[in-house]
Amino acid sequence: MKFNKKIFNMSAWIVVLLAYLLPSHNYGEFAKNFGYPFAYLTIYDNSLNKRLLSSFYINLGTLLINILIIYFIIYVVQKLLTKKDNINIY
Repeated sequence: MKFNKKIFNMSAWIVVLLAYLLPSHNYGEFAKNFGYPFAYLTIYDNSLNKRLLSSFYINLGTLLINILIIYFIIYVVQKLLTKKDNINIY
């Protein structure tokens, strides 16, 4: 299997956009989790702390796992389409 940078870039953008498009998971009144298939972004609702960078947390390991899952899905679909119709998407 050859690593494809275009598919990896596309899968990274898809993962980031899915976090904004899909509903979040609420954990009490203070936190919301975003991300698909696994939550990687947590936003805390802390009215006492007004700084932007301290109100959210990004789990980079889970983000990378999400990107790799979407990468393999796109890679397999591209391989199936290439074998079926002799069409190369990328």
